[in-house]
Amino acid sequence: MHSHLAINCLPELANCKIVYVFRDPKDVLTSFWHFIQKSRPTELPFISLPEAFDQFTKGYSPFGPFWDHVMGYYKASLEFPKKVCFLKYEELKKDPIFNAKKLAEFLEQPFSLEEESEGIVERITELCSFEKLSNLE
Repeated sequence: MHSHLAINCLPELANCKIVYVFRDPKDVLTSFWHFIQKSRPTELPFISLPEAFDQFTKGYSPFGPFWDHVMGYYKASLEFPKKVCFLKYEELKKDPIFNAKKLAEFLEQPFSLEEESEGIVERITELCSFEKLSNLE
């Protein structure tokens, strides 16, 4: 399941693992602002980036206040580390191989030594790269 819901809004799924990817708030705001500009109906007024920043810092968001959202998942990852994996987007980009291994461990599907020595982890991270996936669209 893919969701932007706050953790307290998710249904109780006893056997479900959650991977939460946290992103730098500046990038979240910028990305969301661009998304809104592209998808807003023409009858709605244009929202400037400073206006969007003001709303963002006041916690006005379809997903709730940014820090409440992030901290909900962060605290859950500390309390239930086998159920919630908290990853930072910038770290995923910086060290995708380490994070692919971390994610595989979390999902209880670790890479074997043979897979690692054959370059499977590197191949998977290459196939899942932003560049590769964005070319599929």
